[in-house]
Amino acid sequence: MDLNQTAPGRGTRMGLLLAGAILAGFFSGCGRDSSSDAAQKTFVFARGSDSQKLDPADVEDGESVKALNQVCEGLVRFKPGTLVVEPWLAESFQVSEDGLSIRFELREGVRFHDGTPLNAETAAFSFQRQMDQTHPGHLPGAMFQYWNYLYDDITEVEIAGPMTLRLGLKQPNATLLYSLASFPAYLISPQALRDYGEDMVRRPVGTGPYKFVSWEPNQAIVFERFEDYWAEPAGYDRLVLKVVRDNAVRLLELKAGKLGGLDGMQPSELKPLLQDPAYRVYHEPGMNFAYICFNQAAERFAEPEIRQAVYQAIDRQKLVDVALDGWGEVAHFPMAKGMLGQPAQFDPVPYDPEAARAVFEKYADRWEEPVSISVMNAARLYAPDPVKIISLVKEDLKRVGIAVEVDVRDFKNHLHHTRNGRHELGFLGWMGDNGDPDNFLSIHLASWSAKMGAATNIAFYKNEELDDLLLAARKTADLDRRQKLYESVLAIWRRDLPYLPLVHGEDVVVLKSDVAGFTLAKTGDIFLGPIRKKGVRP
Repeated sequence: MDLNQTAPGRGTRMGLLLAGAILAGFFSGCGRDSSSDAAQKTFVFARGSDSQKLDPADVEDGESVKALNQVCEGLVRFKPGTLVVEPWLAESFQVSEDGLSIRFELREGVRFHDGTPLNAETAAFSFQRQMDQTHPGHLPGAMFQYWNYLYDDITEVEIAGPMTLRLGLKQPNATLLYSLASFPAYLISPQALRDYGEDMVRRPVGTGPYKFVSWEPNQAIVFERFEDYWAEPAGYDRLVLKVVRDNAVRLLELKAGKLGGLDGMQPSELKPLLQDPAYRVYHEPGMNFAYICFNQAAERFAEPEIRQAVYQAIDRQKLVDVALDGWGEVAHFPMAKGMLGQPAQFDPVPYDPEAARAVFEKYADRWEEPVSISVMNAARLYAPDPVKIISLVKEDLKRVGIAVEVDVRDFKNHLHHTRNGRHELGFLGWMGDNGDPDNFLSIHLASWSAKMGAATNIAFYKNEELDDLLLAARKTADLDRRQKLYESVLAIWRRDLPYLPLVHGEDVVVLKSDVAGFTLAKTGDIFLGPIRKKGVRP
């Protein structure tokens, strides 16, 4: 295999007092008219939850990634609106014929926000700190779990020249280039470690169109345009990612002119905006799925027929119609719809409450205590209102004789709870990082993803045969063979049903109609660097 890609070249930090003044103005209704000069130069985007941390190698939630997308970049990226990998901080890349190395020629003239030049040495830092536990950038308490999920085949990071970086692999990996376009491979400045130490996780220093200024937890993160950005400059002087937890308040602030855009809304709340010329609603099927999973330690769900009965009891179409207001689809597999590996012909698990009731009656002594389902209260692309989804599931299970207790937690607490295996049943979802089925199936079904405390396989399901199939699929670039391998993986999943895929949600972003330059990413990521007010040139 010999892949070559080349891309054409493209051609004063705000003080904390000023950042505080901006935040105070916006949180108090601006204390100014939205048409003022300051408001014109500042773009405010509202979301329902705050970021958790701002270290691209060690984040695990979409809200953290949303902030990092404005500040950091990788060697390659997905061409906007596609899943096509193109060079970015690397001017070109080459995969060796044996698939055991990838060589990147870095772009000249790029600098990190602190002035550190991009070269092979500074680029290598972001990979070396993840793979080497003795590296000073391998911070205490950092999980770097994506390294194990996506990049574990990288065994060597070689500085092959002043502007040449080579990654050596232990085996061919058909998914790696796509994974390198994802956020865990974003580059950060080595100087940030020297300047901030462990606090670098709250002060990201990348190469992106905006640079970090300040973070007021649960209120807002403020960025300003990076004037020395190597590509097309950001469209606004300042960018504010503001936290507005209540959907109704978020929508009111948009209509009052205090926001330039938002996400995380219920579709029913957004449908009136489709007819309003003041706004543009971007929406399309998302690369995601929402699910319920069974903790394998939950003994009363040990039999596959019981897990299937739970599935048969849930009216998934009702979840789409009611919880997603029709902006989504029923999910049949534990990955995004239409991905490589999905069989052309299949028999979905039907909605059959009577069959479910018969199974539950067979094990009647197990349901004296309510079943516990853990759920977060934060809006996600695959679940604008997770509690509403689980409330509907609770009603369905009640109809077949199963009482449910809903355990609602904030998102960070929910992740900690489920990744430590403290749930009986858990509700979560996944937004794809790289467009490859491995990013869904290995993340949720592989044994290596079931590490207590850092699990993404929160069912803690383990199957050696399935692991072998996943590893074989990674090693081959033959699409027909990968299709057959993933079909075999899905057959094992269907037999055991550790996960019950429920729905695919739509990716939805709302911007004022006077904003140009936005593209909805296939991965569900939001990139605000390219946006600008219509009629304003870079």
